[in-house]
Amino acid sequence: MFQVAALLLWLCSLAYADIVSESEPNNSFAQANLISCGDTVQCAHLDGVGPDFFRFAMPAGDSVYLRTLLCETQESTIIVLYDSAQQFITMDINNGPQEFSVIGYYSTYPQYCYVQILSRFGNSFNTYNFVVDCLDQIVGLHDVCSTARPVTFFPYYDESTTAGCGSEGGTAAPDVYYGLSLATPGDVFIQICSEFFDARVQILTQCVSGYMDDASEGTCQLGADLYSFGLLPQDYYIMVEGTSLLQAGAFSIEVAPVLQECPPVPWLVLGIVANEPFLEWPEVPEADSYLIEAALSANGPFEALAVTSQSFWQDPVGFALPQRFYHVRALCQ
Repeated sequence: MFQVAALLLWLCSLAYADIVSESEPNNSFAQANLISCGDTVQCAHLDGVGPDFFRFAMPAGDSVYLRTLLCETQESTIIVLYDSAQQFITMDINNGPQEFSVIGYYSTYPQYCYVQILSRFGNSFNTYNFVVDCLDQIVGLHDVCSTARPVTFFPYYDESTTAGCGSEGGTAAPDVYYGLSLATPGDVFIQICSEFFDARVQILTQCVSGYMDDASEGTCQLGADLYSFGLLPQDYYIMVEGTSLLQAGAFSIEVAPVLQECPPVPWLVLGIVANEPFLEWPEVPEADSYLIEAALSANGPFEALAVTSQSFWQDPVGFALPQRFYHVRALCQ
């Protein structure tokens, strides 16, 4: 019954995709505007009071894309994604066009999620467009190299199966393919998880040829972990297969860049700088910037307030409240 209701919820969200308007006030979780997959929120305004909040039904599918785009004025935006319990999932700082933002995320089950959009440089009166695309890739078995399923964002996640597929290369086991395009040199980590067959993963430079790296052992069930270093900017193919003829079945794949781990901020201190109260924390050498979150309760929900490259920050509104709780996350890009 739950699956039927979830499917109806998703279909309804697709059916009414449209250009919509923001409705103020929407500066908190409780005031979040309800929008749908496929909607474009046209020329929303950051009103200088606080961030904007939206709520939408996220389907179980290949990926969900959240994007901010130029409307009338240039803005350096931050998108923060929360789950139905208002817990932090992920965020993005101006990795979209110009200084706007984009998030790609895979959800294994349907749920209502919250999106918070704020200015990177504090309270702002600028405008932006906000687009929600929910993509459920139903594209067949992608069991030949010429129909490889594209890796559309990092970290990329997909679930598929080799059962019923042919064998175009590698071992005699059935195989499926993914297409990977790198715009810059880099390192890539590929993890295959499966409880049904002994998996093998390979990176190819050409369609069913140009074998580079491969792995047949891993840390996730019967899957395989492949670290590939120093890849050049070009197109690649990823082949997933079994280690022998009868090894086939369902699996999941994750493709992610190999990034330096960002250490957590160890502690926070309320201090005085120039006779003003400041929130301070020890500097993390590896951090590119810090995400500051706050809540009126120690149990949250915590909302993103700002991003700064400095290891101190002033919150004049927060310090005037009877109590306020803070988180600071180190961000390594």
